[in-house]
Amino acid sequence: MNVDFLCSLPRAGNTLLGSIINQNKNLNVTANTILADIIYQLHLLKKNEIFLNFPDEKSLNNVIKNSFNNYYKDWEAEFIIDRGPWGTPDNLKILKSIIKNPKFIILNRPPLECLASYIQIEQPKNIEERCNQLMSPQGMIGKNLWSIKNIIDQKENYIITNYDDLVNNPLYQINKIYNFLNIEKFNHDFENINQFSANNIKYNDYILNAPFHTIKTGKIKLDKIEITKYIPHNIIKKYSNLDIV
Repeated sequence: MNVDFLCSLPRAGNTLLGSIINQNKNLNVTANTILADIIYQLHLLKKNEIFLNFPDEKSLNNVIKNSFNNYYKDWEAEFIIDRGPWGTPDNLKILKSIIKNPKFIILNRPPLECLASYIQIEQPKNIEERCNQLMSPQGMIGKNLWSIKNIIDQKENYIITNYDDLVNNPLYQINKIYNFLNIEKFNHDFENINQFSANNIKYNDYILNAPFHTIKTGKIKLDKIEITKYIPHNIIKKYSNLDIV
């Protein structure tokens, strides 16, 4: 199993990127992964009393190291791009015990644009409270921002693709990803983008009460979001210095 990693903020074009790349049946971008949590929870068992009473670390490590192969064994694609907060310090340490030189694709969009897009779709009653939740260290945006910054700070093997560049010049950006992953290029159709699916499964956004993963189908088009329309000035000021690049 060949697994690489997509680390980016929510509302940064992940679903669009996946919808494009997944036209290639031999290369699949996943939905927001549960594998990072699975592997982290397995690793935490090393602090469990039962394990400490009989510390068979080699056997537990075998389970952890085979997590990717076991999880993706029924996927048809030869190459997987697993999307998640793999760059947080704990996740990165565990990941590098499994894969020696992981490759990371960072899909970059200014955090305030991501936050505004999130608020636009979710329409929470208390906007300020929700913004602070999302930007907290364990929030959907804050945790992934932490992940990305740590990948950069640790000088891991990564490339950065900007959301605006992906929309404005998808051919160049997709080919950049293929070159980085050393995978044979595919003739993608940028004029006919469909809703995201992977392994014949689609998102069930009913559980989130908002269409977070519904994209505009057909031809790719850039929609700029007006940050001040959705986020109060004090929140903009509070999180104004968090851009990745």
